[in-house]
Amino acid sequence: MQQLKVFGLTFKGLTREQIFAPHDGCRLIVTVNADFIVRANEQDQRLAEIINCHTSTFDGMWPFQIARRKFPDIRIEKISGSDLIYQLAERCVASSGTLLLVGGAPASAAGAQANLNRRYCKDFCRAWSPDFEKYPYSARFVEQFQSLVRQHKPKVIAFCLGSPSQEYFAQDQLAFMTNEGVEYCIGAGGTVDFLSGKLKRAPALVQVIGLEGLWRLMTQPSLFRIQRLLRSVRVFRFMYR
Repeated sequence: MQQLKVFGLTFKGLTREQIFAPHDGCRLIVTVNADFIVRANEQDQRLAEIINCHTSTFDGMWPFQIARRKFPDIRIEKISGSDLIYQLAERCVASSGTLLLVGGAPASAAGAQANLNRRYCKDFCRAWSPDFEKYPYSARFVEQFQSLVRQHKPKVIAFCLGSPSQEYFAQDQLAFMTNEGVEYCIGAGGTVDFLSGKLKRAPALVQVIGLEGLWRLMTQPSLFRIQRLLRSVRVFRFMYR
């Protein structure tokens, strides 16, 4: 699998073709935006390890454009969880497998499940809205999750628990998911809200110019989003690592 090193991190999911190449075990897909890059370089060694060791994609427009300009001869695609979820769903439908969504408010989880099943005219998606917990999750949380996996035997699991907690938990459960026949897992963040229709994605032009974070702040104002946006701007400090 082709890989490249930029921002002091190693990226292995440069294209969708690479992501869906044959592999053994459960493949953990990490969609890396500017916030992740800053966290991994400044404070979060575990997140850096997850990015380096698994199938990491360029999610944010700024990191994607910087990488393309640094490596003009290498094919790189911008791949976000909100885009990739549909291809993962199609693979489940084609193989008569199950897609398990983990996270989100009850109404969002139920809406996402219903909308995906309606979109593909097949009852293949299951969604679980757990009670809110901070990572590390309780033994009860883990037990509930593992019970659902054993019950539904999903081919794909999308963790919508908030980053980077969802990536930590996915890594924690990787051996278990492999043993249960899960082929792909991904940290999908707010994807469950987009799938349910609760939130709309930023307009295409906003995404192209790299201001999706600002759009999310305007539509979901919070201190958390202000902090995340301010942190993301620091990505340019690491562009030559």
